Amino acid sequence: MPETTALDFKYSVKQKDEKKVTVNVYELGGGRINSSMLSTCLTEESILDTTVCICVDLSKPGNSVDSVLFWLNVIREQI
Repeated sequence: MPETTALDFKYSVKQKDEKKVTVNVYELGGGRINSSMLSTCLTEESILDTTVCICVDLSKPGNSVDSVLFWLNVIREQI
């Protein structure tokens, strides 16, 4: 699977308890330089039904804590 270098969007419609539910998935790749794109998918209208997952590149474990703290701060500022 190719690496995401910007904002990627996928969606799916699932059936849950006889109700159709649309699932939207945004993947923001490319590192800190693209952090401003987070405002595209975390909006005032969508925030109540949103789950955020932070994935960290463990090929450079020395940067992991710094990366997680950076993204937590970016998400906190957006919401």
